[in-house]
Amino acid sequence: MQFSNLTGFSRRFVGKIQTAESVRISVKNDIADVLSVGVDNAVNSYEASRGEASFYGKTNVKFLYSDGIAVSGQSYSADFTASISNDILDTDSKLTFDITTVETKVETNANTATLTILLEITAYAYIADSTPYLSGSDDAFCKVEPLEYLQSANIYHLPVTIDEELNASRNINTVLLAESNVVAREYTLTEGVLHITGNACVRLTYISEGNIVTDCLPFDFDRELDAAGIDPDSQLRIRITPRNTKVRLNITEEEVNTAFSAEISADVRAEACVIGSCDAVTDAYGTDRDYNFERKSITTTLPCGSTVDSRRVSATLPSEDGRTPVAAVNVSATVTGCTSLERRAEIVGVIRATALYSTETGTTSQALEIPFAETVPVDYLMPQCASYATATVTDFSLRDAGGLQAEAELYFTVDSERDVTCSVIVSAEDMPFDKTALPAIEVCLAHKGETLWQLCKGLHMSEEDLLATNPEITNPLESDTRIVIFNKI
Repeated sequence: MQFSNLTGFSRRFVGKIQTAESVRISVKNDIADVLSVGVDNAVNSYEASRGEASFYGKTNVKFLYSDGIAVSGQSYSADFTASISNDILDTDSKLTFDITTVETKVETNANTATLTILLEITAYAYIADSTPYLSGSDDAFCKVEPLEYLQSANIYHLPVTIDEELNASRNINTVLLAESNVVAREYTLTEGVLHITGNACVRLTYISEGNIVTDCLPFDFDRELDAAGIDPDSQLRIRITPRNTKVRLNITEEEVNTAFSAEISADVRAEACVIGSCDAVTDAYGTDRDYNFERKSITTTLPCGSTVDSRRVSATLPSEDGRTPVAAVNVSATVTGCTSLERRAEIVGVIRATALYSTETGTTSQALEIPFAETVPVDYLMPQCASYATATVTDFSLRDAGGLQAEAELYFTVDSERDVTCSVIVSAEDMPFDKTALPAIEVCLAHKGETLWQLCKGLHMSEEDLLATNPEITNPLESDTRIVIFNKI
């Protein structure tokens, strides 16, 4: 018996934890009112050990406040650490993290704001499982079946800078907040270069002639990244996360200055999976022996594919005292559920934003939540696949249309996978018998539905020998059939 070794990977849910972090922000003037707080989180690195993983991340806060007279904005970064435990983890585990901001509380004292941010962190890991398997035999008849498995899985983080020359709708006096969203629409990996095309959006909130203005400025982008370390045969799962957005005003001597440069620093997370195959023996017998097999079930995760689709969603919301907002800031979307159906995915979630209103006494704000439920066509999707979705807002507007009308363009990225479980033979005990005790000629009754393999295994003979004396046999048998056996003594 010949045995080979197989190492397959499966993508496993590690766990979900909640952790609170405290961020202290000091500003120049006393804080009279906190108008809006936006929070973006990302894990920068991790260390996996037996049964545990510690990870390190960064929180970016976009803070908008009023001192009672003027409105100001400030961005702030803070580090956080956390850990998660699960017995499946070891030093070779490859982890990914999804982070959601559950709640943000703010306490102010003079010119200082203390933010308590509750994060929910979900971790997944690619886990390797190595096992021997029966791959062949020189002295036995073997039933061989192809086995498809996840041969390798790696996670890469590639930095990318997306810059664009843009124009605001009005004269820019003071920039309050610069936000961005990015989605990869298409990507290819060729000769060590990852080519990504997609959509980006810069939301610039600024003061113009004493008024607060928000411009939503979408644009397309096209970038090539060095991906020399990624196997060219990989199937990729891509996610782009903005880390920082900078703007530089292009000041001219003209009275109106609307032109500016936007620079988005982002992280491209590429999960690279390579599917392999091998021929595994699932059953075997000899002419004068049987085998007692020990079998092992192995589970591997096969990627089903990724798709990107866009939708425009709208909703009518209650407005503050029936007034029309002057701006919308800290716009984001969170997917709370994704269900796999036949050739489609049902995605539910919520868009969050803050509406700003101008009053006689200053600027006020209103937190908005817009639920969505969309069906996205996915040609390859099946109910037995697990699917995961993210939503990216590339356009958002508020207007007065007999009520506060919110409209958003959402890009949905759907990734799917399926777990495949198969049984392999990991050891075989030889069980010979005395074939000389068998009669030279036998006539047996074979039953309808039996396969040629089942017949030959039970008779301990080759398919060629059985068919030589019983050429009328069909596979499987269409009816009960008498067959003649000549035993070779």
